[in-house]
Amino acid sequence: MTDEHGPDGDLYVLWHARHLAVEQDERVIHLDADGTIHLDEEEWRIIGIYPDQAVAQRQLEISRKLPGFQDEPDCFEIAPVTVDEDLWNQGFVTVYPEGLGRD
Repeated sequence: MTDEHGPDGDLYVLWHARHLAVEQDERVIHLDADGTIHLDEEEWRIIGIYPDQAVAQRQLEISRKLPGFQDEPDCFEIAPVTVDEDLWNQGFVTVYPEGLGRD
């Protein structure tokens, strides 16, 4: 482990997406055509927060072999995060499935 952080003191968050939606043909789409993680009805888990990208990458390789994660080995993402910065500063909107919305 090093004491070096990314630019501006960033740390690195290792995420994993578990895909919940099943297509009509019983497939689960993990990656889009461009190789990015498919974003539709997924459940995100934070694996950990690390001091640099190399440490996060090492943990990704370890986690990819663990039960649950090994079923979706390409659905990890490492993202920089700046300490002491608000991330939800404009609120959020919940989109309910048809018939389940609130008035």
